[in-house]
Amino acid sequence: MRALYHLIDDEGHYIKPHTILATGDAAVVVQREDVAIKMAVVYKNNTLEEVEQNRSKIRREQEVWRRLQPDFNTPVEGIVHCLDLPGDTIEMRYMSGGTLSKWLRHRARPSIELQKRWFRQLAIGLHNLHQSCVIHSDILSRNILLDGSLNVAICDLGASSIMPIDAVLADAVDDYNCSIWTDLCQLGIVFYEIATGRRTSVSLYHHSGSDDSVARFPSRDMLPALGKQIWARDIIETCWREGGYGAVGAVGILAKLDKMQGSRRR
Repeated sequence: MRALYHLIDDEGHYIKPHTILATGDAAVVVQREDVAIKMAVVYKNNTLEEVEQNRSKIRREQEVWRRLQPDFNTPVEGIVHCLDLPGDTIEMRYMSGGTLSKWLRHRARPSIELQKRWFRQLAIGLHNLHQSCVIHSDILSRNILLDGSLNVAICDLGASSIMPIDAVLADAVDDYNCSIWTDLCQLGIVFYEIATGRRTSVSLYHHSGSDDSVARFPSRDMLPALGKQIWARDIIETCWREGGYGAVGAVGILAKLDKMQGSRRR
């Protein structure tokens, strides 16, 4: 009976537990040498309908990757490198540093310089997503990975939406009411966690008396207070104002970082 509850990989073999990097309701990520492979969750006792439902979610994410990174040999800055899309799987570069959420929980507070580097890398990654007319919808510290040199990259496009290539993203929302502004709001929450070491339970989807499947930009009183001593206060506050970065979007974060760097040199 125990075999019924062992995950099966894309080749029909049982997945060895020590190779599992992450697992969710529909997908599992396993490590094979220096490659991380995302595939559908499949158990021996699953029906064909259940298996197909999970595999269809992988195929949907593959379409996002094809929009974002059409050339497997050319990674997108700030995004985990997709290496190939064979069958119903997604092959990505293995990031040995694990998730940012785990890193922040178990390591000492990163230096201000490292924080600024992470802010820049994540802002570039989000900008590149939006330049491809992709709304991520799930920018959380658990969906950000580190490599062995402590560079960060955005991953997990499973909840992402592909918008029309000619869409004006500043005015666009997907089927779940997500937008570039909700992406930036979530990025601001990640920045808050990096800068303060504190976690927050704020979610776009938890509303009293309303549909939790539809996102809503949180009001400022739902978000944490920011002390004046936080170096990134202005960057984060602007993320938490809907439309705060205007037409430039995530590039506005880079401009603020550059301004800080310029002020320090004077």
